[in-house]
Amino acid sequence: MAILDPRVLELIETLVAARLDWLAFELIEGIRLGRLPDEPEEVLAAARQSVRSNAQPKARGEPRALLDEPKPIPAGEQVEWAAAYVEERLDAALEQLQASLETLDFIVEGTIERQDPQDVPTQASGKTDQGVTLVLLDLEGDRKSSRDDVAGARGDFFTLHAALAEWTALSRGQATT
Repeated sequence: MAILDPRVLELIETLVAARLDWLAFELIEGIRLGRLPDEPEEVLAAARQSVRSNAQPKARGEPRALLDEPKPIPAGEQVEWAAAYVEERLDAALEQLQASLETLDFIVEGTIERQDPQDVPTQASGKTDQGVTLVLLDLEGDRKSSRDDVAGARGDFFTLHAALAEWTALSRGQATT
């Protein structure tokens, strides 16, 4: 289990201030767990074949661990790892949100055909082009997400990338304790 680099706390505080607590928790947990080893291609291929053939796994000899232990992320590498993780997770979250909105648009507004997630769907009727808006109600108020919000967030992704790169560069100049 790795010790959290104090330089990462600034990013965690920023995520919490932006109401991205879930990502802050994931980030801490990811650093705590370390880098998980990749499964060898042979193991993945055997698992795919087993699933396709609906075969039940057979016990062979002594039980053994399938994967090596996770490798701790050294304090000196946590800043770069954290920046990359935040960027990847936010990108994945936006893709999932966009796919959800596309699916809801398809269901609710009766689009003629499902389009590529990057495209705006063609309406089957004269309904508004606005589409579906997801609303999450919690103790802190409403959180709304629409197609325009996703497009705006995607448009701001370059700014996020630049800000994370700048934070990473500035953090490299600070001593780790």
